[in-house]
Amino acid sequence: MELSSRQADLDALARQQIPGYSSLARLSVSLLAGYPSLQPSGSQVLVVGCGTGAELREAQGLRPDWALTGVDPAASLLDEARRRLGAAAQQVRWVDSRVEDLPGEASYGAAIAVLVLQELPDDGAKLAFLSALARLLQPGAPLVLVDVLAGFGGMASGTTQQFQAALKRFQGDANAQAVTPATPLHLIGEARRSALLAAAGFSDPLRFYQALQVEGVVVQKRP
Repeated sequence: MELSSRQADLDALARQQIPGYSSLARLSVSLLAGYPSLQPSGSQVLVVGCGTGAELREAQGLRPDWALTGVDPAASLLDEARRRLGAAAQQVRWVDSRVEDLPGEASYGAAIAVLVLQELPDDGAKLAFLSALARLLQPGAPLVLVDVLAGFGGMASGTTQQFQAALKRFQGDANAQAVTPATPLHLIGEARRSALLAAAGFSDPLRFYQALQVEGVVVQKRP
């Protein structure tokens, strides 16, 4: 089965923008695995915008005892994730939905959302997304967020192109063409992200990953 244009776009964009992208899923899962609340077998972990299944594969390898739920509104992405997981896909609960439409409260012990928040406009959609996650998570549960930030470090927006050029040289692919996402990204800065997280009911973010304009943080749902 061929990748859809969105699948190919997401994979290419992530590789171009994020040094060490192939290790980021493992890092995110390893971070969650250290939380005491996720030590019991059967802990419920939600992977939002699961894409082609990178975080799910890492979670199954590190903590096969977790109960994993993969959510994505794109059925083609869920199909590709199932294909990549092979027989292990049967152990994952798959949901073709937006996280805002998932039912329940305090159902999950942790959640991961990699390159998801950046795709939502800041017209109430970002807050609705984070508020839905807060509703679904148990008090004190961790949430891993990884996104491209705007205005990183106060630098001018033109440095994004410089970053991408440097990264392509680092990758040994100086002739590669820049990838433009099929849908525009809606980037926000650190201060705005912190304000949205606080409004949704999360703690202040703790940075665990930074590469160029990409930042990974972990927050916890307030009791």
